[in-house]
Amino acid sequence: MRSMFAGSFTFACARRFPGSRLLPAFCLAALLPLASPAAAAPSCTSANGSNFNGTPIAGGDYVWFNAVLKVKGIDVSSVTTIQLVQSTISFAAGATTYLLNVPDSFITFSPTATEASTTFDGVAWNTVVPSSFAKNVFLDGLVFQVPADGLPGGINPVTWSGTFKSSAVGVTVEWQWAAAVYTQFSTDDATLGVKPVDGNQSNAYANSDHAGTPEAFKQYVSGGARGGGGSNWTGSYSGTNAVVPCEIIPE
Repeated sequence: MRSMFAGSFTFACARRFPGSRLLPAFCLAALLPLASPAAAAPSCTSANGSNFNGTPIAGGDYVWFNAVLKVKGIDVSSVTTIQLVQSTISFAAGATTYLLNVPDSFITFSPTATEASTTFDGVAWNTVVPSSFAKNVFLDGLVFQVPADGLPGGINPVTWSGTFKSSAVGVTVEWQWAAAVYTQFSTDDATLGVKPVDGNQSNAYANSDHAGTPEAFKQYVSGGARGGGGSNWTGSYSGTNAVVPCEIIPE
């Protein structure tokens, strides 16, 4: 007979012994609930694809890849740390495929910080920002020197990917990236003077430049990648990706 129940069964059986009052052999079936399937692990890796504009980039020039973020759901009374790790930028030009490793980045939203700052310690970017700051914050950056043969215009796609982590649960990261070309630059990230946040408030640069602007090299900006030169020191932004970070697990 087909059971009307779904699940797995265990059976307990008894046999009739001489002199006992038990009925002939019978079995009792206990219905156990089916095990729930394991919940899928959250995806905290985000890939943001866009393209370069039509301007070719000369060999020996530099592309400054830079990204910004906003974080939704922060508790402004507590310290929240956002990490971007295992980050790469990939694109193809002609027969060559490029996979660029981007430094890790650590952004700390602190209720005691009165001014934002960005530094590079030789391995990773470190940004500290007041917890209540609501505009764009520098997320990550990479300097790429263009090979001698140069790069054509119109490269598509160019994809920036990475894994986001957070010390706080319940937050959402919204992020974008850009890229600008420079005729002179430094491969020592600590010397770039990267602006930590948008605007002239809560940082040392009293101007309207975007977060991620390399303040020490603005005079060398040129057209190409996602920028047109002039005062477009970061390049134009990609679309916005939203991602729920994985929780940082203390070691």
